Amino acid sequence: MVDTRLIIIDGMPGSGKSTTGQLIADKLDLGNVQNTFIHELAENHPLRIYDRQFTSFALKDEANWFSTKVKQLFSQFVQDRLRSNQITIIEAYLFQNTIGFAFNMGMDLDDIKVLTRDIQNILLPLNPALIYYFQPYVEQNWRWICNIRGPEFTQDRCGLYSDEDFVKAGEFWTRNQDFVFTIVQEWSIPKLIIENEDYRWDEYKDNIFNFLRI
Repeated sequence: MVDTRLIIIDGMPGSGKSTTGQLIADKLDLGNVQNTFIHELAENHPLRIYDRQFTSFALKDEANWFSTKVKQLFSQFVQDRLRSNQITIIEAYLFQNTIGFAFNMGMDLDDIKVLTRDIQNILLPLNPALIYYFQPYVEQNWRWICNIRGPEFTQDRCGLYSDEDFVKAGEFWTRNQDFVFTIVQEWSIPKLIIENEDYRWDEYKDNIFNFLRI
């Protein structure tokens, strides 16, 4: 087993993070390795902000409040994990729901980079390992995942109704991913980057298990 107390799974919406998290948790269970998988949508998620809604991080007060709150949550998360003997698996809450969210909300890019470095330093005591799904064809991925998840996800959650909506979503999330991926590449921790072009899940599973040595 790779020397880590924290396995981070991240990437764009619909890239396979939840499936991967459960796959790793099941494999660790088979090896009698104590672990907990914190699903993105888990109730009382330790990294979710519940006490404020945001309008724009171009507003410095909002951006500063968000950064401070995020660092508080991650610091408490690390302290809680250090008191546990379990390996923790988390999805989405580092890049998609924190760094990517800040980008989407218009936070100054230099401020995002500072926030990222702060979070990375906070996580260091857990020796994190990262699995990141990179989507070469973002619009295609949105069409694929929406076709699988149906209209409740496509229209109600994502607001995608027309072909033009998918084109715009592809452009929007490509910019997001391009920015986030530069941060992923620069982070000097054990990481596996999966270029999720053809959805070769059996191959990805083997690569993940080899990377984690499980």
